[in-house]
Amino acid sequence: MSNVDPRWPPPGSGPEQLSARPRRPAWVYLVVVAVALTLVATLLLPLGLAAVWRRVAPGLDGGVLPGTAPSDRSAVDGSRGVGDRYYPDAGNGGYDVTRYRIGVSFDPRTEVLSGTTTISARSLQSLHSFFLDLRLNITEVTVDGQDAGLAKDGDANWRITPATPVEAGSDFTVEVAYDGQPGDLTDADGGHPWSRSGEEWLVSGEPESAAWWFPSNDHPSDPALMDISIRVPRGLQAVSVGRLESADSASEADWDTWHWVSRQPMATYLTFAAIGSFTLRQGVVDGLPYVYAVTDQLSADDRRTAFTNLETSAAKVRVLAGLFGPYPFTELGGIAVADPELPFDGLEAQTRPVYKARSLINPDYADELVTHELAHMWFGDNVTVRQWDDIFDSEAYASWAAWAWAERNGGPTAQSELLRIFGRARDARDFWRVTMIDPGRRNLFTTVYVRGPMTLQALRNVMGDEAFTRLNTEWAQDPGLRSLEDWMAKAQSLTPTDLQPFFQAWIYGTTAPAQTAANGLA
Repeated sequence: MSNVDPRWPPPGSGPEQLSARPRRPAWVYLVVVAVALTLVATLLLPLGLAAVWRRVAPGLDGGVLPGTAPSDRSAVDGSRGVGDRYYPDAGNGGYDVTRYRIGVSFDPRTEVLSGTTTISARSLQSLHSFFLDLRLNITEVTVDGQDAGLAKDGDANWRITPATPVEAGSDFTVEVAYDGQPGDLTDADGGHPWSRSGEEWLVSGEPESAAWWFPSNDHPSDPALMDISIRVPRGLQAVSVGRLESADSASEADWDTWHWVSRQPMATYLTFAAIGSFTLRQGVVDGLPYVYAVTDQLSADDRRTAFTNLETSAAKVRVLAGLFGPYPFTELGGIAVADPELPFDGLEAQTRPVYKARSLINPDYADELVTHELAHMWFGDNVTVRQWDDIFDSEAYASWAAWAWAERNGGPTAQSELLRIFGRARDARDFWRVTMIDPGRRNLFTTVYVRGPMTLQALRNVMGDEAFTRLNTEWAQDPGLRSLEDWMAKAQSLTPTDLQPFFQAWIYGTTAPAQTAANGLA
């Protein structure tokens, strides 16, 4: 993500209190429901009021009480949250999603989004119940075709209790029907992942946005395939990630359904949906199908500029592939959206980055911005952060890639950028207090855009080009989720130089690194 000009965004105030990175536990929460409720259930269920019962006493199903001994005595209640210390409620424990089949309908007159999402998952343990993340209202849920108990726990957490426990290691399917007005809802930090600009609507954001339009295991540690269908009134376009399979199901006179499919797994925050009046350009370049979309709210001249800048993507990908190995996905694209109040200039939606239109047409920024977001296809998308405090693995590389792109295209060298920015930041005490190992939630998307690429260029000086390029390529070509500690271990494995002093200075240190050869600064 680019939420500030990456050339110089040191924070103006000190960070949150720094602390050592703790172990990352997985918690299991047990919810006990009073036995007296079963007496009410025995009265209601014979009357055919099972649906009412699930609302009166959510989480009960077929007389089984969450927290009491299920038929499978090894079954547990899956945890709410995966143990992310910055976002403790994000994601859920006990299962791994393999695929989301999302089908939503949006009515611009009421701004109500309704739909059904089918989740294919595999249990990691025997589950008496488990959680899903969604900020809209769930109206019905089934597990493997059977009605399941339902209980809301917090702003975005729903406990699902299957009729019978899910066996450990088994595949299971959850179907969720839901509706609501996502524009009314804010995130944990007061932000609005769902935004509107005139007759254009967008749901996109980092670290969260999925919960505004589909139920999920909403944490980057659980990437999955996406199959997305968005039904909108005829005349509007609905743009998302992956390959455009069809733009009209031809089943309704006044509505179109746009169908998008991803062929590689992605983290939930890397999806988006944009609904409005867009101009689309489609084709194939370097064997990759592409879709570029630009909001019709721009003037004709600005639309041309936006498309010109989006269409540099293929050339940039070729250069980035020389740095990081082959492009990891099967589609290419980008979208320029109208909202001038977006909290970011660009966001690395997988295969189709989302750009704020006014940033994309800025002649002093567009080249760097597009390069940054495309570099995320390798770092942040193909290789995903294990937890949010691993943001260095994503943003540091995307920012350094913009330096490397400029170096290869007649601009300043990455080394000159390191020296220039280090000279400006050297005496900025607040800047260095925000570490890469623990930037803190408040500074998650600030200092990493500058300290991150400086660290990588300094490491390049220490390791040498050959070993540094090997590090970048081997890391980027191995898809999955990994931590900053994993990256440091990988770097150390590729050089006989002891990198611990370097990491202490650049990753852990709270003051400017000494200008020594060991720190890549001499």
